[in-house]
Amino acid sequence: MVFLNIDKKAWIIKDLEIPVIEEVSMKDMKWFRDKVKWAAEREEKGDITQTQALAADDEWWTKTCDIGLGKSMDDILESGVTEPEFRELMAEVYTFLAIHGTIERAKLSALYDPEILKRENKLTETTQNSEK
Repeated sequence: MVFLNIDKKAWIIKDLEIPVIEEVSMKDMKWFRDKVKWAAEREEKGDITQTQALAADDEWWTKTCDIGLGKSMDDILESGVTEPEFRELMAEVYTFLAIHGTIERAKLSALYDPEILKRENKLTETTQNSEK
């Protein structure tokens, strides 16, 4: 599932349409790098608890929602998104922020190629219809 609609320049999450935030500051992106470094160091030393790992996930998701979507995590959760969809959304938003940064650069990605998206949608529809 892809949440970014290149043509609308918006994230589409259920009935929620959120304008894309482009060119996020390096200061904001540094927060993510620092958090990854912190988690890697904890894992390496073996001194991170499950509670700390879950808290880090929540912090990561909150920051991704705030910086990448301009919405609170509660706003996103109220859309009715499922947990697997939410995880996919967070990964996609972070990838957009870290790799693409702009709609124009995202257009160059295979992830947003209209032909590939059409084929995937047809495959999903076919799979869903055969399961019924």
